Amino acid sequence: MEANQVNDQVIKQLLQSKKYKELVDAATQMGLVKLYSKMKYDGIIYSIGQIVQLSIDGNRDKKIYGKLIGFCNLQVDEYQIPMIKVQKYINKLELPQKLKELQEGISEFELFQSEIEEWLFCTQIDHEINLISIKEYEEMTIQNERTYFTRADYNVEKDKFTPPISKWTRICICNQISNPDKSYIQCDRCSKWLHYECAGVQAQLAQDMNFYCAMCRKK
Repeated sequence: MEANQVNDQVIKQLLQSKKYKELVDAATQMGLVKLYSKMKYDGIIYSIGQIVQLSIDGNRDKKIYGKLIGFCNLQVDEYQIPMIKVQKYINKLELPQKLKELQEGISEFELFQSEIEEWLFCTQIDHEINLISIKEYEEMTIQNERTYFTRADYNVEKDKFTPPISKWTRICICNQISNPDKSYIQCDRCSKWLHYECAGVQAQLAQDMNFYCAMCRKK
């Protein structure tokens, strides 16, 4: 078997097994990869540093998120396969089961930058997302499905948040981690925020009432 045929066989086996990091590494050694700083896909030019939502295995309901950190074209036979390298962001559903007690304090729109880097196909890009701080997110008057926030990084291998959970803002008499998805009411005297359920307030009445927390009512 000729060297070119062996190379083609290796590349195709790695493609079929979905070992994309090994695929790009092997193809690079064979001189079959060309790197770029930008890539155009579906009429949109993407650049390094942008954060995107991606679909997995053709399943538009299964999403992951990542920062674009590389682009390449990979030569297979007469075809050019455009690929992207991403640094992955973790959402609440991907956190370890042992962190389940944190789930109530973590937003559906919260992401944690990880150390994981992956090569994927550019066709997996859904669209760019906007990633802001939790403070900016809490101050938004109109929220949209393409805006997410972050308050910490998460190292998957070390199972470690930076800053640590102990430094995250907690709220209410229940001392739960602040979650912008939840509804709160502010005491008109001490200005503390409480969950509706912890304050014993019905959501439909919250906007039109003067509210004093239990501690202030005792004073």
